[in-house]
Amino acid sequence: MESLGLPEWSIWGIIAVILLIAEMVTPVYVALGFAIAAALVAGLVWLVPGLPVVVQGLIWAVIGLGVWLGLSRWNAARRKDRRDINDFDPVDSLPKSDRKRRNTPPE
Repeated sequence: MESLGLPEWSIWGIIAVILLIAEMVTPVYVALGFAIAAALVAGLVWLVPGLPVVVQGLIWAVIGLGVWLGLSRWNAARRKDRRDINDFDPVDSLPKSDRKRRNTPPE
């Protein structure tokens, strides 16, 4: 990773920023999970210099996948409690005197 002439932690920081920008233009949490993981790996590499690149990549992949799965489950649970707009019945919002159904026989 030193081939660009930058320290390893700064390369992970650049990866984190690029993934964070990608997350902002997409509606999913995949890039956010891996951006958080890249930032954590940047901090780890700064604290523990000389960590092999393979180990860095594995740590990034495991943390990124874990964060993404956690965010996905949290978002699914949050959406589960919301009322879906497709389930809204406009007849229920009318006063009782105006709630005549279409297919009912005339009185």
